[in-house]
Amino acid sequence: MNNPLADLAEEKFKEVQEAYDEIMKERASGGSSGGYSYGGGSSYGGGSTDVEMQAVFNYINSRRYREALNLLDRMPNRTAMWYYASGAANAGIGNLVVAREHAAQAVNMEPNNVQYRQLLNQLDWNSRRYQNNPYGGGYGGNSSCGTGNMCCDLWLADSLCECMGGDLCSCM
Repeated sequence: MNNPLADLAEEKFKEVQEAYDEIMKERASGGSSGGYSYGGGSSYGGGSTDVEMQAVFNYINSRRYREALNLLDRMPNRTAMWYYASGAANAGIGNLVVAREHAAQAVNMEPNNVQYRQLLNQLDWNSRRYQNNPYGGGYGGNSSCGTGNMCCDLWLADSLCECMGGDLCSCM
């Protein structure tokens, strides 16, 4: 009572409740609004941590990753569930290095948890997808396209263009 932040707290609580209601409706209908749904079917262990962790997953499922991370940062207990949620939220904002580290920590803490392993596998697959460039690693890397020498490659490209009636570099 008489707290200057009471209106803000009430507004945030309503947002969390709306997100929670939406998620529960989707689960009841057997669907999801697209993408991966986090936190489903998990029990958190009781107490106020339940409410906070549920709010974190509501934020994540609503794609409000910054709010989820802000709430996670205030939680002192770093359980496997915390690392899993942090990994999911960090992945959502594009911080894939931290996301993978936290997902791996969750798997290390609870190796038999399928949800945690699924997030880690998803993050690993995404990183491999960008590393396996079909055109090689560029100059200085393990390039499968080109000689590795930019000048030679430019000369070769110019020669090929000239064979086709064009001219890439008129100075050659």
